[in-house]
Amino acid sequence: MTRWLTGARDDPAERAHRVVPAALRAAYAWTVRHEHHDAMREVARMTGVVMEAHGPGHGPTTPIGLISCLRRRLGLLPALAGGRNTEISQVVLLGSDDRLTPDAYDLACEYALPVHGAPDAPQWMPTWTWMHADQIRRHTFKTLMDGRDQERYVASRRFLVENPAGLRSELGELIAESGVRPPPRGYTAIPSGHVHRSPDGRSWWWPCAVCHWPMAVAGTTVRCRHRPHSAVYRLTEATTAASRPSLSRIDEGRPRLARPVARPTADSLCVDSGIWRSVVVPGVSELRVKRSLEELGATVELWPRLDRYDLHVRAADEEFTVDLKEYHSAHRLIADLRSRPPEVRILLPKTHEHQLETLRTALPSLRVTTETKFCTEVRRALRTV
Repeated sequence: MTRWLTGARDDPAERAHRVVPAALRAAYAWTVRHEHHDAMREVARMTGVVMEAHGPGHGPTTPIGLISCLRRRLGLLPALAGGRNTEISQVVLLGSDDRLTPDAYDLACEYALPVHGAPDAPQWMPTWTWMHADQIRRHTFKTLMDGRDQERYVASRRFLVENPAGLRSELGELIAESGVRPPPRGYTAIPSGHVHRSPDGRSWWWPCAVCHWPMAVAGTTVRCRHRPHSAVYRLTEATTAASRPSLSRIDEGRPRLARPVARPTADSLCVDSGIWRSVVVPGVSELRVKRSLEELGATVELWPRLDRYDLHVRAADEEFTVDLKEYHSAHRLIADLRSRPPEVRILLPKTHEHQLETLRTALPSLRVTTETKFCTEVRRALRTV
């Protein structure tokens, strides 16, 4: 597990650990400065953190100066210059339109941490900007684990993965019927950056065809924030007052996906963006792998022993235990595996199989496989029956 930041140190790595999460918080606050009156105060706070990490005479010294730096590669900040982590040094947090870049969501958020010396993050800041994934999951699962009932835990966690967004009334009915326990404040209004407002005043959102969480809307481009869910769409306004805006796919990606249908924003809710990124996104892959293995004839148990690991697979006389890891940053994954060695084999989903050799090189003793290799292994075990 990534360590909490505990104060100023002269170690360059520790300075970098303070700068990255502070830069991410400042970048997010800048994007919502017209919506939240104290957003600029948050930018100023994070400027102070960055100044302290750099020391006198180094790095940005004003909030506007920090924002200017965030429109360039993070590696140009003195605290990150010359570092070995080339992934994070190449990240640009703010695009030319002053929106967060895809890398901010996909990569920088994996470095989010509490910032020592700064006040707790304001309520309007999403959890992924100031808590790392393990913290978000623990916070979310604390309610799900109430009573330490394995069956109830799996049902509640699966409910979040399969129902990350929807109408308030529909979600309420599903919760009542299933008896699951969603986490406190688990569902919130659809984020403004994921809403399209038509000229007639109506507003809409579209669920990702893979994870079903609201896709981001940037002008006429609509896509999921999680880039492995890679479909990209162009938005076309409704032609009549009774119709809805529609999407047409403009990328050449695979696989073929059902075209999302616009849903009214009024009375719609979705899970917090941190829960989506840390629970829903990997959960979608875990459920997909489970279905694939069951189609082969295996028996699969989800999140055994209250999430001691992800999948327990029985194939004929053989049993397999794996923990799925879906990190955008191989560097961040390696650091986390070093600080908390896994008890079971690591499984890389199809979208992240390219990380296999990097992990094996950095961690030669690590037991790691890919989804493709693992499915072949289970299929071979079933054939021996």
